[in-house]
Amino acid sequence: MHGNIQWPTPLYCEAVAAGEVDQHEPAILHLLNGQKLEGHLTRFPPFHGVVEFAPKNGRANINVQLTDIEQLRLNRPLVLRPRTDTNEIDKRGQVAQPPEKQSFRVGFVNGNVLAAETVGFDLQESGLFLFVVNSHDAVIRTFIPRGSIKKQQSGETLIEQEILADGEIGKDLEAQKALPAQKIGEFLAEQTVTSYEQLHAALARSCAMPVIRLGQALIELNMVTREQLEVALELQRTTCKKPLGSVLLDLGHVSRDQLDYARFRKLGIPSVDLASFPIDPSVLRVLPDELVRNLHVIPMCYDDGSLVVAMPNPLDAESIERVRFFTRTKVTPVRATIEGIDQATRAYYAWPSDEHEVQEIAEQLRAETPVDAASEEAINETDNTLVRLVNKMILDAHSAGASDIHIECNPGKTGLVIRYRKDGVLSEYLQLPSNFRSATISRLKIMANLDISEHRRSQDGRINFQHFGPAKVELRVVTVPTQDGLEDMVLRLLTMSEPMPMSKLGLREPVHHAVKKLLEIPHGLILVAGPTGSGKTTTLHSLLSDLNVPGSKIWTAENPVEITQPGVRQVQINSKIGWDFATVMRTFLRADPNIIMVGEMRDLETARVAVEASLTGHLVFSTLHTNSAPETLVRLLGIGIDPFSFTDSLLGVLAQRLARMLCPKCRTKRVAADGEISALAEEYCYDTEVKPADVIAEWQRRFGRSLMIYEAKGCDECRKIGYRGRMGLHELLVVTPGMRQLMMRRADAGKLRAAAIRDGMRTLKQDGIEKCLAGYTDIHQVRAVAI
Repeated sequence: MHGNIQWPTPLYCEAVAAGEVDQHEPAILHLLNGQKLEGHLTRFPPFHGVVEFAPKNGRANINVQLTDIEQLRLNRPLVLRPRTDTNEIDKRGQVAQPPEKQSFRVGFVNGNVLAAETVGFDLQESGLFLFVVNSHDAVIRTFIPRGSIKKQQSGETLIEQEILADGEIGKDLEAQKALPAQKIGEFLAEQTVTSYEQLHAALARSCAMPVIRLGQALIELNMVTREQLEVALELQRTTCKKPLGSVLLDLGHVSRDQLDYARFRKLGIPSVDLASFPIDPSVLRVLPDELVRNLHVIPMCYDDGSLVVAMPNPLDAESIERVRFFTRTKVTPVRATIEGIDQATRAYYAWPSDEHEVQEIAEQLRAETPVDAASEEAINETDNTLVRLVNKMILDAHSAGASDIHIECNPGKTGLVIRYRKDGVLSEYLQLPSNFRSATISRLKIMANLDISEHRRSQDGRINFQHFGPAKVELRVVTVPTQDGLEDMVLRLLTMSEPMPMSKLGLREPVHHAVKKLLEIPHGLILVAGPTGSGKTTTLHSLLSDLNVPGSKIWTAENPVEITQPGVRQVQINSKIGWDFATVMRTFLRADPNIIMVGEMRDLETARVAVEASLTGHLVFSTLHTNSAPETLVRLLGIGIDPFSFTDSLLGVLAQRLARMLCPKCRTKRVAADGEISALAEEYCYDTEVKPADVIAEWQRRFGRSLMIYEAKGCDECRKIGYRGRMGLHELLVVTPGMRQLMMRRADAGKLRAAAIRDGMRTLKQDGIEKCLAGYTDIHQVRAVAI
């Protein structure tokens, strides 16, 4: 037929020409809403999801979506005959003569039914092509879109479903071509379940199946002959008294796999393809990781109030009972291969990170992509393997303790690079070919509810991963347009963790004691300073946890809420609706607070409200993105805040950095040479009034006469890096009367720093050097974060 209308013929037939083929085929459209349109079909590429139709007496052609169509019928009868091109027949794997006519019955989602006879059929991803026999031995070509089918019957087999899984019909047709004698209904009935609709129908059929004996099931499946069964039954009755299955195994008539398969078929237990089945992420959390791995089970979904669980042996009563006992609910087992369960466990549950596992998923994704699929559009962001890969990427980042995931799209064929930031350092996680760029970014945009069609400007969003997998983690997402129309994406992992105790912040004893004294003051302003990713939010919540007692009311304004603690009333900032820091702070002042924490002082208005709150009897905490404690004072005075109010309200500033810690399992130590100690002391005292000799004497008093140098080595625990985890470096500026005088005179950062050091402050560099001598880190890491 001409190119505008693509309509197949059965693989074993060819059409007999019946007059000249018209460019417009007379047709009738039956719509799902009951409407019927007569006219001409003018264009029909099935995989575009739309038909172009010229209604009778209509002035213009219309486009009709396949989702609105019940069936499309071409009115012009067509005569079919056996295909004479035997080479074509053999090449396509078909028999040389057409089979007999088959009866069929199709139930539609709107309740209508179509029953007749067809000379062959053609199942494609878009739907079912039938060749309905009319009274003159010709056929009427009928097309039924996939989405309109509710039930279809072919021969004796009935398949009940709402919607077939994507791509399933096409796969079934390809497989059936290798088995030309088998009916399409019979073939589909034995396939593994890939959608919830299929699973629900299969479980319903299982409940309705009559109970049959094992021997009868084995005969029906052609696994044993009747004579073999009678011998086994006689042996069972007279001698061994074993179960029939064991007798057949002893006689060698069946294998263990055949026996299990017969039992599953006898009970109607469906088999599930876990690689394709859309597992409900919320159900994954009903069982802990350890139980899932020990029992080799995967919770899939709920069906009629029962938890559906995939397992290699659905007759394993002990495992079923353990799942039922743990979940306190009815359990319905279904069958899955052990390989499928292992893959699902690695994809959906936290697992010790293994780079081979993610490489396996990536290789599977590459294998599923057509060889000629050079364009990025050829890969769908909803592809199940791609979904698994993205979920695995996030789960691995969460398990590894990464703070950020960087998705980097490079131009040309360089490809897609995924990197993790852990302990402040980026390392490569995975590389994918360039044709995976668009689908990967689009998948993450869908998870974050971003516009997948927008590539020219940056977008911000959030992913609640509990909707997609078992890990309790949120991700803050930002997209960044780059060259050649590409986009990068960065995901910040927000684990919603509990606050860290103050004793684990890494504060030196004098600093810890001074901070505790500041927290005892009922009103004032306490600031935590440092760049992005330096742990400011962790420190603030640690301080708040010390003040979180039943007699206090604590309000926090955060963007985003990263750490939660009971008793603290936490508010999420939403600038898009005007719910910014300053507005929330004013609301807090009317909500009877004792303590207020504002996530960031990013503008003059927020700073003014915070100072006002601290002067009216409230203890206020906040953060600033500054490099040191003295610079924090200069920054706030520089944006225009009133120095009189500010100096009266400010209690102290804690500046901090995070330095990588030496791995305690493999770090090495040696006695430091005199020259090394002198160099460290000079660096410690640089730009201060402190004398190196006094510093060395103090170190020897605290750390021993023989000072040690600790160095990184590398072991399996730290992945041969030599570092594991991070710790804080701190400098605490406590506002004294002398400091207030300098602030009133708007002194520069150098004078403020010198005054603070005279009052006992240790700088970030000084704190880091002392932690090197204590064996927590080394000087290279200190120099990397502290000037």
